[in-house]
Amino acid sequence: MRNHMALRAVAGALVCLTATTAWADTITLDAALQRAAKRPAVAIAGTEVDATRSEVIGAGLPTYNPELGIAIGPKRGGGELLLDFEIGIFQTVERGGKRAARREAAEARVRAAAAEVDLATLLARLEAWRAFELALVARSRLETATTAEQIAIELETATKDKQTLGAGTQLRVNVATAEVGRAKHDRIDAESRYESALTELAAAIGAGPRERVEPEGARTASAPVPWTEDDFVALALAARPELVAARAELDAARGEVRLADALAKPDVTFGISYGFDQDPDINTHALLFSVSIALPVRNKNQGARGASRARERRAALEEDSAQIEVEREARLAYQNYARARAAVVGFDADVNAHLQENLALASESFTAGTIDYFEFSVMRKELVASGLAYLDAVAESIEAWYAVQRAGGVKE
Repeated sequence: MRNHMALRAVAGALVCLTATTAWADTITLDAALQRAAKRPAVAIAGTEVDATRSEVIGAGLPTYNPELGIAIGPKRGGGELLLDFEIGIFQTVERGGKRAARREAAEARVRAAAAEVDLATLLARLEAWRAFELALVARSRLETATTAEQIAIELETATKDKQTLGAGTQLRVNVATAEVGRAKHDRIDAESRYESALTELAAAIGAGPRERVEPEGARTASAPVPWTEDDFVALALAARPELVAARAELDAARGEVRLADALAKPDVTFGISYGFDQDPDINTHALLFSVSIALPVRNKNQGARGASRARERRAALEEDSAQIEVEREARLAYQNYARARAAVVGFDADVNAHLQENLALASESFTAGTIDYFEFSVMRKELVASGLAYLDAVAESIEAWYAVQRAGGVKE
């Protein structure tokens, strides 16, 4: 009898779940993480890396190309129409380390862009992991709600049978019927939450608008954080992509300061030219060498130098602020996860793991008359409530562990 009722309860849950998810594709956690890493947001961030690497190439090239100059024109002398001709090549040479400063700033921007890619990849994988785990929790909630509804239906049937035999009252029948309605509502609500969880999972892995996926596998067990709080903070300060990017932006700003200072130093232009001068008496040929340099009397690049220093101060302030915020988030996430995990450990995992069997045993006891209606009703509610509370605690621990990985820049 007990096995029969347990099988009926499980069958009811499976029928409901099958009707809900029969057309969904299954996906493992590893596959979900791999797909998440290919989300458009990651690819978009990667294009910035390509752009900044191209800027490094440009920064390493000379600013000035050689210049070729040709001058030709008529002149009149001695009553004749004569010709003057000159051709020269000129090259401006940068001074003050301009090229090195440009390259330094460009390379820093590559590091900043690479950190943004790391951040996009980290978020994509973490969001996929969280969505996957929460979908498993939502499915467990649906299984619990489905079992509770099946037990409520059986309780209603048994109560009606007892009333027919003169051992029950209409009040008990009415209460049992009300419980069926409530259990049905809870099951429908659990179905909606499960569907929402699947939608979030599909979005997290970058699935198409019509693709529907269902998680395959068991939930990840809550494990203690493998670091002390101070070690975790040190990890966050070293590995958090936002901090890596902020430091790279500060390096880029410093490079811009050096470039602005270098641009205040004038460049030198060297030239060599050949000239031909036609004359009524004798033609002349000339080979000329030239050097020219600007005189920075009025414009010493004051505006750009001041602006670059202001941006450097801003980048330094942003880096300091980011470091403080990262440490605060890391400590809070560490402490919250410790509490969330303690809440999960506080439940009797064995009782919750055998919730359906325990409900079936309670139902069998009621049917056999070992416990009365109200005792069974209280027992059923407590078992279901305990199971749902345990799942709530698991969901909270998932969110807390997500926050730990996010705060520490840990790659799941």
